[in-house]
Parts: sequence; C-alpha cells; structure tokens
Amino acid sequence: MAVNNIYRDIALANATTQTELVDNLLEEAPILAQIPMQPSTHGFQNVFEEITNVAGAGLIDIDGELPSIGSDGKLNQTDLSILGGTMFVGEDKAQKMGGKERYFASKLPSILSKTGMDVELSILYNNIRAYALENDKKINAGGSSDTNYSILAVTWKTGEITGLYDPTGYGNGKVFDMKPVNGGTLYEATIDGKKVLGYGMRIKSTIGMQLANPRYVSSIVNVDVDSATQKIPTEAQLDELLLDCRAGANTVLYMHPRVLTALYTYKGDQLQMMGSDTDLNRVIASWNGTPIVTSYNFLAGTEADVSFA
Repeated sequence: MAVNNIYRDIALANATTQTELVDNLLEEAPILAQIPMQPSTHGFQNVFEEITNVAGAGLIDIDGELPSIGSDGKLNQTDLSILGGTMFVGEDKAQKMGGKERYFASKLPSILSKTGMDVELSILYNNIRAYALENDKKINAGGSSDTNYSILAVTWKTGEITGLYDPTGYGNGKVFDMKPVNGGTLYEATIDGKKVLGYGMRIKSTIGMQLANPRYVSSIVNVDVDSATQKIPTEAQLDELLLDCRAGANTVLYMHPRVLTALYTYKGDQLQMMGSDTDLNRVIASWNGTPIVTSYNFLAGTEADVSFA
C-alpha cells in the first residue's frame, strides 16, 4: 500500500509512553489504523483553501502576450472530534481490585478496542460513505431487500482527502490525555440510581476527517451477498468504481470480509488446476492493483436500500 503517515504510525511515534494503548485502540479497527493523517492547522480546527477556479499557462507564439495565470479559492474549515470518555469505580471495588489505578488499567484494553471499532464504523458510514452518496458517487449492485453491504473506494490526497490530528494534543509522549476526576480523590456519583462514593478517570484524544474533493471518493451500494439471489458487483462495476475515484497509487478499496469472499468467484472462474494440485487458492488481495482492506466494522447485511432515480 502506497499511503504514508498512517494513523498507527503517527500515534505510535507520538505515544512513546502509550504504545500498548494505541495497539488496544486499533486491534479490531484495521481501516482506522491505516488512514493517512496530517496535523491540523489550528488545534481543533483545520483551515484550508478550496480551489474554485484555475487559469493555467498556455502555449503562445514567440514574443506573444503572456496570459494571466492563477487560481481562486475559498477558505473552509474542518472541525476535529473529541475521542474520549469517563470511567468510575466504587471505593470498595477499587480496594478489592488493588487500587483505582490498577482497576482502570485493567479496563482500558477492552474499552479502547471497542472505541476503535466504534470510531471506524463512524468514519465508514458518517464520513466516507455519506460523502460518496451526497455527491452522487454511487453504483447500484442491485440489492433490494434492505439486507445490503457497501464497497468504498478512496484515493487519499494530502490536504483534500485525509485524516486529521491535533499535534498540540500529542504532548508528553501521549496520544491519550488521561486525568483523574476530582483530582483523584473520592467523590459521589449516581450509579444505577444509587449514590456511590468512588473514583473517576477521564480519557481524551482528537481525530478528524477532511473530505474536500468528491472526485476521490466513490461507492458501490446495495450489495447483497446473503440472499438466495445474490447481487454482487460485476467486474465492470468494480472497474468503474476505481475510475470514479481516479484510482492511483494512494487508492484503497474497503469492504466487509463477506463481500470479499463473494468476489472470490471472479478468480475461481479463472483457475486452472492440475491433478497434482492440492491447494485451491481463491483469495483476492487487490483489484487491478488496488489493495483491498476488509473490516468487520462494516454493517453485516443490514444496510437499507439506496435509491437510484
């Protein structure tokens, strides 16, 4: 894969004291781990210029009049989101677990793993897929029973299609800013309707998605691989999907593993085996050179039908 400055590398480079926490976050979020990132310009906001018109240089005769060149644009802003939450443990439970610090440390791996999965789901559906549909970059695979999947294609472009992080928030070798609530002393909280004395911990980080050029994001929707009459994309549709996002060295295809399994048929139909062959390998890792990354954080056959006029 040609994309650089991916989230995992950025996070690990900055989280010199929290590498285990980063691994926990990305353990079940393979797409989030590989999203290219760039620092925001102003902390929680990233200000950028969206080019609206360009006048390029032209060929002229010798000593001819030079044309005016330049570009017009407008300033836009992408806001980053806070990735965080709070934990609480009752005084007695903390004591039985060896102290509040040990209790919170024991809970973080599973919490961060689930957090990574939720963040990836949000990026896939609330950012990438929504952006493709908003800009009519969609191809219809033909499913019509609200039991669908999607395939997303993204060509990552610095300054246009990219993940964002706040570099000022990655201080002291930490991606996650962790602070005890109430200074680490006892306070009263309402848990299941009861007032309980205990300790709290809050954790914060930042992440954002900048989608500023619809030419580089496309989708195939209404993919139905679970019904008796499957509706999977044709080879021509997959080729069109890549054309729709101007596929190049920084393009990646994203899909649920079950969708990729359904696409194995295109390789299986081309296989020729000899009598001595013992391995039937139908695995597909890329489509015409574009890498495929799968994630179980895609909705598993529960997407509603997308309408086409």
